[in-house]
Amino acid sequence: MQTYSLAIIIPAYKSTFLAAALDSIAAQTCKDFTVYIGDDNSPNHLGDIVEKYKDKFQLVYERFDTNIGGKDLVSQWKRCVEMAQSEKWLWLFSDDDVMEPRCVEEFYQTVKAHPDAGLVHFNLLKLENSTGKLYDLPKFPEYCPAKMYLDEKVRGHFISMVVEFVTRRDVYEKTGGFQNFDMAWGSDFCSWVKFSHAAGGIWTCPTAKVHWRESNENISPDTSNKTVYRKMNSVIKDVKWLTDFTRHQGYGKTWFYGKYAIGEVRRNKRRLTNTQYHELVKTYELVNGWPLPIRWLTKILFYI
Repeated sequence: MQTYSLAIIIPAYKSTFLAAALDSIAAQTCKDFTVYIGDDNSPNHLGDIVEKYKDKFQLVYERFDTNIGGKDLVSQWKRCVEMAQSEKWLWLFSDDDVMEPRCVEEFYQTVKAHPDAGLVHFNLLKLENSTGKLYDLPKFPEYCPAKMYLDEKVRGHFISMVVEFVTRRDVYEKTGGFQNFDMAWGSDFCSWVKFSHAAGGIWTCPTAKVHWRESNENISPDTSNKTVYRKMNSVIKDVKWLTDFTRHQGYGKTWFYGKYAIGEVRRNKRRLTNTQYHELVKTYELVNGWPLPIRWLTKILFYI
């Protein structure tokens, strides 16, 4: 098997859009990559779909004996990364999103133009699954310092997912890989924060984009009571991690990142019971080691 510099890694479970994802990879103008597909013991016969692509690009498929993504999604990401060989660059993709045909070509052009780059990014379009329409999402500048990414993400000016970042292997390894939170909620964000810091910022490819699919099969749109409660607990732990990380790096404004958790909990109040809501407030105070300021607590408790 030929060794390339880029590993495209797909932790796979769902079958509905897997062919669309693989079609977009097969359509790349540059095929200097290996695709690694880690089947999370899916009942959906993913191997039958994957078999059709074995002659279209360099491909490694493994069906795992146990399903772990249902309980610990980040551990599934990590064991799929471990499938990769010696590739310098790691692109965690998904089993339902789509990359435009020049993504790989522009990736190589970007790292050639910026040889010190450690984290490369593609701008996103939202693919509305029910209509097939594409919607613009906020664009990143060509170069984005790590602290700028963090601050703009917390302000809501940037939107980022899992699938649009390519990480240099040494950056991934020296930072301990992906941050692990329940349901992987916030794991990608916190990972990009620490990866971008270690990499010296983010370089975005000029025109090629990734299409992030919004569908009922994703975790993101699930607003059931149990799921929202788990998500909010993860958000609180995200902010604890962010507070510690930013304090250690000397970023300042740790209070600013605390407001992010409060905003998320407030925004989801109607989907929580009163008991859950007050438990989250207590969890925030315990995890972060300080009581909420009265002005924030007032906004939370009386938000309608």
